[in-house]
Amino acid sequence: MASTENHRLWYAHECDANAKMLAMIRGVPEGARADGRYGRALALAAHLAACRENFLASLSGSGERFGPWWPEPPDLDELERRFAKIQDRWTAYLDSLTDAALDASFEFEDNGYRFAGHVEDQIMQLAFHAFYHRGQVVQLVDQLGGETVDTDYIDWIIPQRPDRWHAV
Repeated sequence: MASTENHRLWYAHECDANAKMLAMIRGVPEGARADGRYGRALALAAHLAACRENFLASLSGSGERFGPWWPEPPDLDELERRFAKIQDRWTAYLDSLTDAALDASFEFEDNGYRFAGHVEDQIMQLAFHAFYHRGQVVQLVDQLGGETVDTDYIDWIIPQRPDRWHAV
């Protein structure tokens, strides 16, 4: 499998995991939503969306203006719309990406500083960064009395690839 095919597959898992994360946040009992941990869960999810938005602008060369890395958390309905929009845009970007493009450099600006990086490294950073923060969200949801679900890759990939996974 080519590298771009791997990244497309891994991003499909991320989209599934993000949907589960948002559903977990939505499942926090109403009485617990005044707790600061609920706001923290929303802030972490909004940060994940901001990272995807900001780096897509740099990687695609769209010239879009960066938003804040830690935006004010929107309400959950708006956050779900934001994820749907950025996931559609990332899917289109990954669908157009070639293996050669993974080896290219890109530049971005943050807080008045310019940085250069490697496309594939940044795509991997975004995926691993999402695992980290989704784990924090799961813990907060659990502490708030919400139901949590497993977002592990292995639980997602087995039904996606029955030809490669089976009982022995």
